[in-house]
Amino acid sequence: MHGADRVVLCCGAWHSGVLGEILADAPLRRVRLQMLETERYAPELTTSLADGDSLRYYPAYRELGLGRLGAQTEVATHWAAQLLLVQRRHGGLTIGDTHARTEPFPFDTDEAPYAHLLAAASALLEAPLPPSSADGPGSTARSPRMRPISTGDSSCPPASSWSPGPAAGE
Repeated sequence: MHGADRVVLCCGAWHSGVLGEILADAPLRRVRLQMLETERYAPELTTSLADGDSLRYYPAYRELGLGRLGAQTEVATHWAAQLLLVQRRHGGLTIGDTHARTEPFPFDTDEAPYAHLLAAASALLEAPLPPSSADGPGSTARSPRMRPISTGDSSCPPASSWSPGPAAGE
């Protein structure tokens, strides 16, 4: 037995089973993501990168004149895509991501958002990218205010969730 002042439960996007009753009234919703990882990228990136589309999805940036960003591409609008780019310790790039909020989520993935994200990353880096080494969907649980709550995979229990690789800062 352990005592604590506070308990943080990281259940991923899995809101059923043992946790179903506890999370039934929680202000959470599942969001399906698509992201990918490349093989080793030779230049070292010393920081994570994002494009202007990342600003569109977070309320804190609404007051910054987002209208000046211009229109998104049709693919970016349809998939609620934003470019988030980080180099992993092994040199590969993790590139993401898309946001689908309507359940049930499809089982398969679509190549259009991957092509969009790869093109955006290549343009931002002003260089061709190495081939993709992994891609796939995952999901996250978010509050209605769009703050990340936790991550996991909506199609299986959290212990089996898919991740393109270890965190950049490990």
